[in-house]
Amino acid sequence: MDDKPSLAPKPKTKAAVAAAAAPAPARTTAPLKKPPLAPPPQMIPLKPPPAHHYRQQRGSGAPRKRHRSGSGCSGRRVCCLATGFLLLALCLAVAAACLAYLCYHPRPPSFHLQPVSTTRFRVGNSSAVSAMDVTAAVKVVSWNPNDKIAFEYGDGEGRVSLADSDGDITLGWAPVGGFEHGARRVAVVGFVAAAKGVVVDEAVAARVRDGYRRRRLAFKVVVDTHMGVRVGAVRTGMVPVRLSCDDGVMAPRGVSAGSPMSRCQVYLLRMTW
Repeated sequence: MDDKPSLAPKPKTKAAVAAAAAPAPARTTAPLKKPPLAPPPQMIPLKPPPAHHYRQQRGSGAPRKRHRSGSGCSGRRVCCLATGFLLLALCLAVAAACLAYLCYHPRPPSFHLQPVSTTRFRVGNSSAVSAMDVTAAVKVVSWNPNDKIAFEYGDGEGRVSLADSDGDITLGWAPVGGFEHGARRVAVVGFVAAAKGVVVDEAVAARVRDGYRRRRLAFKVVVDTHMGVRVGAVRTGMVPVRLSCDDGVMAPRGVSAGSPMSRCQVYLLRMTW
């Protein structure tokens, strides 16, 4: 077979050639404009949740804390009630004490020590050791100035010592019996203390012998006991009391009724009465 002749290309026209040779027109783009700014959003204030809602959320999340809060509140309530009752009782006690004072006018009893008499007094005279044998009789006179108040004393103990510049010399002790001291009455309490073989040096023995000859010995008496108050049928509890007589003198020969007495100091609960 004979081959078909190839088709010759069509000649281009001048317009087509000019269009192909001409540069492509540039694309023009419109300038971009910024969008207008939107106004800032208005801030709406937040409202706190209701109190009951907050309690419910807190309680549902932590039941143990709610239990502790309740127990703490109850403990504070009990403490406040106890404090209130205590203050009320204290006010009532103060009011009762004031009324009792205005009604009875209580006054403390007075105590005086009679001159101490020595039924036995011996001081050994030795160059080596001096010993003392002393028996002293003590009497304390008490006066109750109250019209409606009586005092009650329990069993106690009395001690006697001899005053000296080098120190007190203990002569002995003796039990003291309790008694009741009625209103507007005088009471006398006595005991006898004995000491045997009290060793002292020669200088002290010489001073004691000289004081005994001139009847100028000084004594100290201490009585420890308990005391209570009675007003009619009402009695108080017993409290410790100390009676201290530091200016006791020696009784002269042939004790007379007009011998001077020394005043004693009373200590109630370690405080001066």
